[in-house]
Amino acid sequence: MRGRIASIVAAATVLLIIIALLITGPGSWRIGASLPSVPGHRPYQKPDPLPWNPPSPKEQSGDPAAGRLVVKVALENEDASWIDSLFPTWRKDVITINHAFSNLHEGGRRVDKGRIANAYLAWIIENFNNLPEIAVFLPPAQPKKGVSATSFWKGSSSNLKNEISGLQVAFIESSGYANLRCPSQATCNDLILPFRDPVNEFRTLEVAMPRAWKGIFGNITVPVELATPPGAEFVVSKAQIQKRSVDEYLNFWTWLNKTKMDDDTAGLVFEHLWHVVFGRDPKFCPEEKTCECELYGKC
Repeated sequence: MRGRIASIVAAATVLLIIIALLITGPGSWRIGASLPSVPGHRPYQKPDPLPWNPPSPKEQSGDPAAGRLVVKVALENEDASWIDSLFPTWRKDVITINHAFSNLHEGGRRVDKGRIANAYLAWIIENFNNLPEIAVFLPPAQPKKGVSATSFWKGSSSNLKNEISGLQVAFIESSGYANLRCPSQATCNDLILPFRDPVNEFRTLEVAMPRAWKGIFGNITVPVELATPPGAEFVVSKAQIQKRSVDEYLNFWTWLNKTKMDDDTAGLVFEHLWHVVFGRDPKFCPEEKTCECELYGKC
């Protein structure tokens, strides 16, 4: 009996202590009180409902279209002035995006690839009636810590700045599309196999591809193999872009903005499909030396 009374007394004491803490403690202890926001520690949450503002094509301007244009997606504080050195041969159109969208952890200022695809598709739709003859698409620079974006683009192995100057326009006009990164054999040996048997759940992009393909292209003819140098750095001609209709690009944009995939995976899907969007076969891996010769004149 005494033991039972002691248990009741102990339980009542603990309950009173908890109530006292809730009443007198810091506001963050109280039921329903939200924790203070810590930049970089909270995952991004899309607003609900999402604002729906699909892009639409602008009227034809009547002005002569640019012959060659660099479409550059840049972070807010990124220095894209290096493109000016390509003028007047190349003009530029800079699209600024906010890195905060992808601050998933402290120091995690990685670029959200889903948003890069969104920027590209919106630009194509809006400028469909005023496209340049040749357009180079570039994502934000992702320099190493302590290295400025400007010096990153001046690096030797990944120097797109000088490579753009050497692009073989005649080849681009005839072929329609090229990835700015010539593929290595190792890159294209890493095939995406949408129907791999048995399924490898760790290859998340591969698992997601069949449904994504159907949603993007509106058909069930999913290729058995996909291969190309992944990335969002490519060059494409006006004629090639206009082989698809505005409605098709709007369907791509709509899929990207409505898919339940996380933004990284959705963006990676497009990184592996830009060549298909612009008319290449699902397995598109030109030999590296041939690519460098035809695309950059390095024969």
